[in-house]
Amino acid sequence: MDIVIAVLASFVVVSILAWFLCKNEIKHLRRQMEQEVAEKNQSLTRQEGQAKMILSSIDLGVLYYDHKDQLAISNNAAHELLTDIPQDFLQFLDRYGEENGLRSQLFLGKSAADAILREGGNMIYLKVLAVREQQSTADSHIAMLRDVTRQFGEERQRKEFVSNVSHELRTPLTTIKSYSESLIDWGIAEKSPSQIKKDVSKIYDDSILMEKLIDDLYLLSSLDENSINRSLHVEALDFARLIKLIVERMQDQTKAKKIRMSCHVVSQVPPVYADRTQLDRIVVNLISNAIKYGREMGEIQVYVGFLRDEVYVKVKDNGCGISEEDQKHIFERFYRVDDSRSRHNGGRGLGLAIVRELVELHQGTISVSSTLTRGSEFTVMFPSAAKMMRSTLFDLMHNGSDGSRLAEAATRDLEELAHRLGIVAKWASLSEEDKHTLLAKLEQMNKLKATTTSTGE
Repeated sequence: MDIVIAVLASFVVVSILAWFLCKNEIKHLRRQMEQEVAEKNQSLTRQEGQAKMILSSIDLGVLYYDHKDQLAISNNAAHELLTDIPQDFLQFLDRYGEENGLRSQLFLGKSAADAILREGGNMIYLKVLAVREQQSTADSHIAMLRDVTRQFGEERQRKEFVSNVSHELRTPLTTIKSYSESLIDWGIAEKSPSQIKKDVSKIYDDSILMEKLIDDLYLLSSLDENSINRSLHVEALDFARLIKLIVERMQDQTKAKKIRMSCHVVSQVPPVYADRTQLDRIVVNLISNAIKYGREMGEIQVYVGFLRDEVYVKVKDNGCGISEEDQKHIFERFYRVDDSRSRHNGGRGLGLAIVRELVELHQGTISVSSTLTRGSEFTVMFPSAAKMMRSTLFDLMHNGSDGSRLAEAATRDLEELAHRLGIVAKWASLSEEDKHTLLAKLEQMNKLKATTTSTGE
């Protein structure tokens, strides 16, 4: 009996110990499972947050409709592109996929369909993907949207550009062909020397027009591809002296129309960073236009000055003027204010477009002020060399040079200035004291005593 009781007692003790051990193990396993579940939840929450952050940061609109055709995910870009996003996928197709054929493509069983939307004046590329998820009998759909308004605009401009170039080349080519045929058909022997000279002169004049047009087109191509930046020779130039020399050089062109042209330097002007050839092209074009479209016995005034951190050249005439509507377009390629008059004066509608792009290449601005019958005033402003050096100094200290020819020239001069001041030009680690010393010196370069001078006939 004692043995039975002892065995039972041992069994009870072992069972109790086993129960406690199992209970502790279960608690441990439960805590472990709860911890794993919590970690997985945290991981999923983190991944969901990262996914939302990525979706909200990209400029591609994204919509996700689940297998029940309900909107489950959308990002900010999608809401910016579409004014109203339906919650139901079929309603989405009714609204945005009917006229462009997107809905038909998907209903025909295509797994991917795309189309172009016109929404609020913008062109939007829309692509929809059908996705079959595991353990689902219906498709989910992902819609991606991208604004392609700019690409469509550029394509339209390219087509217009090709059309305009073809038209411009056809005009002189027609003249050359006609006069050449006249010489061939009539024979040189049947024409007087004066008639032959007139025909050949006309052929020569139009060949020159074609040559100038091709030169302008080549320059525009260089500007578009930014290849011209590699050929620029930028240096600090005496801006006022250069403008005065151009005015003096062009005085002969004013004599035919008896136009009086004068140049006024209204203050002492600091140097600017520029390519001499392109700066010359800018000013010559503006003065040439003032001569072409100015009135006989009229006047052209060229002003050169310095305003705060910028230098300017202003070309003012008292010619026919430009309407407010035309002023909005005169810097566009192939735009002519008066087509017949422009052609008569040899205008091709490219001059001011080239001027604007060359000015912007030098980080400048150009503006026009004009009144019909009272004349026009074109003003070009460039940053002074000191201003360019100051902005380049900040770039070198924080972001590095922008790689432009102007920045390269400014960097060279900053290094030379730092050397003269005994400053080691390690821009990223430049001390505040050295920075203020350089800035103070640059400020002195812009503080010039005002003077007034003028030249002219």
